[in-house]
Amino acid sequence: MQPLNSPLELGLRTLVVLTTAFPRTFDLDRLVLLDYCLLHSADLEGPPSVLPAVPNRSGELGLKRTVLDHGVQLMARAGMVDLVTTAEGMTYRAGEEAAPFLRLLESPLLGALGEVATWAVDEFGDLNTDQVRDRLRTVSESWATEFAWEPTDEEGMVG
Repeated sequence: MQPLNSPLELGLRTLVVLTTAFPRTFDLDRLVLLDYCLLHSADLEGPPSVLPAVPNRSGELGLKRTVLDHGVQLMARAGMVDLVTTAEGMTYRAGEEAAPFLRLLESPLLGALGEVATWAVDEFGDLNTDQVRDRLRTVSESWATEFAWEPTDEEGMVG
């Protein structure tokens, strides 16, 4: 079992977001974007990110959807997430047991996620999906240069 970026990890992060946003519901696309905002909050002028910045983080969005979907389904099977059908399609909401379950877990990371989730839901929860993507796109334009490596004369690579 992979410990990082596993369905369990993404399911727990999603549970934190949905519990924070309760009684709102979000579709899978919005949950992927909110999870991204949760992990990279400093990039979005929010609170410090709970994980260190890594290069190529814009590629996470495409890879995250399937794993996050599996994580949400895992939480739904455990009774932590409810599926809500709307005119727009399927959305998800924190289940009745979600908040009590999260209160039982003690972890510095989970506490930090809860704080950042409050910011992410306040900042992005009422925006439509295209507006959230626009905000992320604006920030992602700077990432290519942030991690660009340019050799120096001392390394014998330039000039």
